[in-house]
Amino acid sequence: MSVEKEMILQFAPWESFVSPTFWHKLAEIKLDLDRLSDSKRSITGHYTNRNASACLLEVDYTAYNRTAQPPKFSHSAIGTIYNKNTIEEFKALDKLHLLADEGKELLADMCSGGVLRDPSLLTRFFVISFADLKCHSYYYWFAFPCPLTPTLKLRGAVQKLRNLPNSDSYIEALKSLPAESQNFFILYANKEQEVVEARNLSSLDENDVEHYYFGFADPSEYEHPAWLMRNYAAFLLQQCPSFVGKTLKFLGLRYNQQMQVDDSRIWQVIQTEACDLSQAGEVKFVGWELNKNGKMGPRMVCMRDSMDPAKLAENSVNLNLKLMKWRLVPDLNLEVISQTKCLLFGAGTLGCAVARNLLSWGFKNITLLDNGKVGFSNPVRQNLYTHADAVAGNRMKATTAAQRLREINPSAETAGHVLEIPMPGHTIGESLLAQTREHLHVIEQQVQDHDVIFLLTDSRESRWLPTLLGAANQKIVINAALGFDSYLVMRHGTTREEAGDVGQEIEGLKCINGDQLGCYFCNDVTAPGNSLKDRTLDQQCTVTRPGVSNIAASYAVELLVALLQHPRRELAPAYYAQSGRGKSEEAAGKVPEGLLGILPHSIRGMLCNFENILPATQKFAQCIACSAAVLNAYKKEGHAFLLKTFETAKYLEDLTGISEFKRLNSEIIDFDDDEFDMSEEDED
Repeated sequence: MSVEKEMILQFAPWESFVSPTFWHKLAEIKLDLDRLSDSKRSITGHYTNRNASACLLEVDYTAYNRTAQPPKFSHSAIGTIYNKNTIEEFKALDKLHLLADEGKELLADMCSGGVLRDPSLLTRFFVISFADLKCHSYYYWFAFPCPLTPTLKLRGAVQKLRNLPNSDSYIEALKSLPAESQNFFILYANKEQEVVEARNLSSLDENDVEHYYFGFADPSEYEHPAWLMRNYAAFLLQQCPSFVGKTLKFLGLRYNQQMQVDDSRIWQVIQTEACDLSQAGEVKFVGWELNKNGKMGPRMVCMRDSMDPAKLAENSVNLNLKLMKWRLVPDLNLEVISQTKCLLFGAGTLGCAVARNLLSWGFKNITLLDNGKVGFSNPVRQNLYTHADAVAGNRMKATTAAQRLREINPSAETAGHVLEIPMPGHTIGESLLAQTREHLHVIEQQVQDHDVIFLLTDSRESRWLPTLLGAANQKIVINAALGFDSYLVMRHGTTREEAGDVGQEIEGLKCINGDQLGCYFCNDVTAPGNSLKDRTLDQQCTVTRPGVSNIAASYAVELLVALLQHPRRELAPAYYAQSGRGKSEEAAGKVPEGLLGILPHSIRGMLCNFENILPATQKFAQCIACSAAVLNAYKKEGHAFLLKTFETAKYLEDLTGISEFKRLNSEIIDFDDDEFDMSEEDED
């Protein structure tokens, strides 16, 4: 009796492998299409016989496609999903009746010839499920229906293909079989005629059974064949009743990682009892999958981490960035981007555009400083505001922009502070002194708490204090300024000192190291004054071509990202050409590139001719914002120094010594009227 048990052929049961994307798609279909309908829906799965692990049948988001194409080296399985509306309906399903119904459809395909036309019908499965979309939990149970037929008995030991006599001819024949026909096929081997060829299952002729190896793509890694062979054998015995009592040879086709089939298995089996599957009402079925505890029952998976909208948004935002690392930029450091804290001075046209680009690159910590309210002219140019914000009349730009950023990416950590940026030449009265000191404390604290400062305000003098604080606290400073059809984007030179390699010398190029690059004010020999005084409306507003701000904002963020990816960060050198135009273009091609390309000091562009130039300038020893004299005075006197500067910009000119430059350049030579006679005769 024990010998007979050992001769019974056993099968490796299917194991379901469900991708999270399968549940994501199911949730989408349930919410948008099915709603209250719980009608069954056709799906597909796939399995592989290449380097197979266990005996897996996989489903993912493509399962719901009408014309699903299996992945490479995989084969299709035909399935159905019954997704119920409530957990009670899921539990109340008549499991035996449902298994029988699905099994009868399998038998119908076997008896009608459908399997001969499409052999994948033999790998039938179905799923019952309930989707708890509120908690992102999914209850499910897979079944792989199979008719309960008389046992198959194994004759002889299991053989490997490579151990067969003349195995090379078998392997060559298998190579000629198209991949799409390898799920179920026939290997015809006639030793007398010395013919070995692979044939489609539709060529089945029961008179040639002695020459047949009934082949199938075997996803089992065990000595036992996969569960699908059980349906294959049932179909063959139903199709050809004369096979009963005869030895049948089954070939389980298995590929290794190198696509070799030497380890494919051969089982010689016999079924001694007939079974008429055409009488479907009398046939019983088996095939429910055991749960993880090895018992008959459903499984449950919680997809909260991957399917909660906030988590999904974060994963989706990072998808494009992570795909960059696959091939395009394998060394891209996304962690340094996500951990960098950005402080934006200004939440207007530039501020909104920069903030959106920062989100796209995966920056999560963004703070905005601005004192303005959302006006009716803002929403069309400033993409974080709406008409409703303007209608409300009291929506502050800084806090509204921060809220919008969180709505776009819930995982972003954003904040907005409503405050005035004190400016040189803008006198502060006694009544505003306490408020100014409070705002100064907030600004100073924010600069200290962030890694990068963006200067995005609409006046020159409003950039002075952030420039000073950035230099004093050794922060990365990115500046963007707009003209009507022009823009300037630049990185300020750093005050951080660090030993390291200086930039390499290249013929035709001038190299300026990062700690020697100038700031926004280094090219000026005058202190900023009140730019709003005695100006008409068009001079007070930033009037630009609409596309200028988006271009400048994009360059500003891209410049920062390139800087963060450079091994020397803000100490990275900048290069510019010294020679004539023709030679300049030749030299420009020699500029060393970082991970994301060249790293300029500044980008000056014009829309009138759609050109950019990349100048680089050195620090000005008497700069009114980043020179040693100004930084030392601020560190020594603190707010007292700042208040003197706010009272009159001339204080900065005297402190740095540029007053003397202005005096020399402003000397006027007086002429007597007689020496400069402008008569009408002379004009003629």
